[in-house]
Amino acid sequence: MSGSAKRFRCIALDAVGTLIYAEPSVAAAYALHGQRFGSRLSAEEVRLRFAEAFRRADESATARFGEPGRTNEEHEREFWRQIVREVLPDVTDPSACFEELFEHFGRPESWRCFDDVATTLHELKQRGYRVLIASNFDARLNRVCDGLAELRDVRCRVISSLVGYRKTHRGFYSAVVAAAECDPAEVLMIGDDLVNDVESARAAGIAALHLRREVDHSELRQLSDLLEVLP
Repeated sequence: MSGSAKRFRCIALDAVGTLIYAEPSVAAAYALHGQRFGSRLSAEEVRLRFAEAFRRADESATARFGEPGRTNEEHEREFWRQIVREVLPDVTDPSACFEELFEHFGRPESWRCFDDVATTLHELKQRGYRVLIASNFDARLNRVCDGLAELRDVRCRVISSLVGYRKTHRGFYSAVVAAAECDPAEVLMIGDDLVNDVESARAAGIAALHLRREVDHSELRQLSDLLEVLP
């Protein structure tokens, strides 16, 4: 990798799971907010229900747009409303619970940057790389990034709901290349999701590395490991 990496001019970084994580966790936050509206589900039960609900994400996009991988701000909001209904079916007021959760995850205080983010971003900038954030979030990500000291200076952000495509669609990575202002071969995507961040990027002609912070047998275990493979 170190030899071929010299051609890269832009490093595109996923957000959730790569740069930031929810604190408390997404499952814990859902369980806590759900309890305010009468839910008796534990965080572990919520986590399992999340996995099942997300498997149907492309179905809702296909029903709305006629193809998977399409999105916009309105669709993302309705998608998350449906997620709340499926994940917390026993709340007394699903609409109010959804509004609380949607606002919660749009606040910078609900997120933390991983410890190696600030140092890695600084070093990438020092080495002359253009850095952008490429995320399947929605417009709330701008508020989150602007409120986190480590990320507020990364002004180039490709957000799925604003470009009209999620990462499984080639249109998302076309938007990444346009934002990078360089050739697709000069962009390197980094993320923790094998399908969204790695396989989809490679299918679109963009090099990608898989980041898995919790395991050793991965292309990158820490974001800071990127500095070892880039000149």
